[in-house]
Amino acid sequence: MKFTSETKLFVGILVATIAIIVFAMMVLTKPTPTLSRDELVPPGAATKGNPTAKAYLVEFSDFQCPACLAVQPTVNGVTAQYKNQLVFVYRHFPLDQHPFGQKAAQAAEAAAAQGKFWEMADLLFTDQAKFSDALFPQLAQSLNLDLVKFTKDMEDSTIKQKIANDRAYGIRIGVNATPTFFLNGKKLNLTSFDDLKNAVAEAVK
Repeated sequence: MKFTSETKLFVGILVATIAIIVFAMMVLTKPTPTLSRDELVPPGAATKGNPTAKAYLVEFSDFQCPACLAVQPTVNGVTAQYKNQLVFVYRHFPLDQHPFGQKAAQAAEAAAAQGKFWEMADLLFTDQAKFSDALFPQLAQSLNLDLVKFTKDMEDSTIKQKIANDRAYGIRIGVNATPTFFLNGKKLNLTSFDDLKNAVAEAVK
């Protein structure tokens, strides 16, 4: 049977369309890769909860990010509810558009050097709208930190490098916004705070 030129064109378009659809389905159904816990939770990262728990939740966050502030009650809720079944890990991802994101991260790490990372983190989120160069020492003073050490540590190259390492690793694994969460090595695609609650509840079963 001979095909007309129009028929051949139609068949060609049909075959190409099917090929595109099959390729798209393969890409869309490709399983999300599971990242190594050793990489997602490096030595020295700020953690709370049970460090030996099988379930681990990692957040890449920016203290000056409004969305990170909005999700904090949910994060605090699940970490408190599942404190024995979950370890929560905070990693820095200060965004370029936030003028105090980097300095806030340095303040948190300077407080961590005196054992008060989480206390400082809570204050930073609470006072997010008030960020200024003068605010960070005031927050340190309210936590009864050694101000001389705090001020020195805020500019410590090791602390700055730690933050830079977090951000570089985040970029490498596809983080492009904050907050971004990884649960048991897999990136979460959240549409609501309830999605985070439900995902954690399922993970700790």
